[in-house]
Amino acid sequence: MNRMPVILTAALLALAPLSAAAAQDGSRGDRDRRPPGREQSQRPERSERPQMSSAEAQRIAQSRAGDARFVGYRGMSGNSYVFAFERDGRIFNVAVDASR
Repeated sequence: MNRMPVILTAALLALAPLSAAAAQDGSRGDRDRRPPGREQSQRPERSERPQMSSAEAQRIAQSRAGDARFVGYRGMSGNSYVFAFERDGRIFNVAVDASR
């Protein structure tokens, strides 16, 4: 009978850190209630209107530039595609809004 209290005490001591950790990991009002390991994706929300492709924007820019020669793509400026065109030795930019 002398071994039983020692075994019970050892078992209680072995379980004590687990129960303390479980108490710390319990859900509180300031934490979200998702299970651990299931993180919400961090990608930004899409806008309500879909974005047009750069090829479609280039076609629009070309129609706006008329008979000017396409020189290159200047990248995005805010929410607009910017294309460079040349006419009569002068280079000018045409911006096309990326939202439809």
